[in-house]
Amino acid sequence: MYHIGICDDDPVFIEYIKRLFNEACSEIEFYEYLSGEDLIKELEFKEQFDLLVLDVCMPGMDGNETARKFRKLFPESLLVFCSGVYMPTVESFETMPYRYWLKEYNEEKLYKEVQTVLEKLEKIKVAPCVMGKKYKQLERLELDKILYIAIARKGSVIYCENSGETYISEKKVGELYESLKDFGFAYAHNSYIVNLRHVAIAEPTQLEFLNGEKLSVSRARSKEFLKSFAIEVAKKYAEELP
Repeated sequence: MYHIGICDDDPVFIEYIKRLFNEACSEIEFYEYLSGEDLIKELEFKEQFDLLVLDVCMPGMDGNETARKFRKLFPESLLVFCSGVYMPTVESFETMPYRYWLKEYNEEKLYKEVQTVLEKLEKIKVAPCVMGKKYKQLERLELDKILYIAIARKGSVIYCENSGETYISEKKVGELYESLKDFGFAYAHNSYIVNLRHVAIAEPTQLEFLNGEKLSVSRARSKEFLKSFAIEVAKKYAEELP
């Protein structure tokens, strides 16, 4: 499932772009915005954003300003500019757009552009964030901040690298695992998933985090967990190679 935002002050163009994407891929959740202000207002509450198709010329907050604000929250997401008037400028490329579409493209060319973007999305994995609540305040939690996530009576509890820092999520552990399993999270126990990047030692019955905190590893999850940990260690080693 791809999470794609389209921000354009022309609702007809939004429907046009949606149709082209739907013809190329059936598993898409769309977010629609008629202004940069509307987009930015909702961004703080979005956990996943794979792609943003953004109009350059809009009343109020223009595309370049909107893109800068978008990049602060979603630095890894794909960004595609589209315009019916303006050609790319130095300012446009400061936010690292993947493509720059002109609205004058005919449908065949624009459909090929859509396919190119979807092919790129297949090759990359845009890490989601997790929304956590603390003192009734909803916050965006970067994955690197999370140690593990455990089941709770309603939803789950998120434990962070700073000892004792916790947040509440309305989502269940299983739901969070489905969105995080490709980003270094694994079940160590039926009651919790852990961020493998924070694990220093993994044994058949116990794991230890880099901060010294320890958790049990269940017998039912042990083999699968140790395999996931080995894969994560290999990936980290490969990343550190010159």
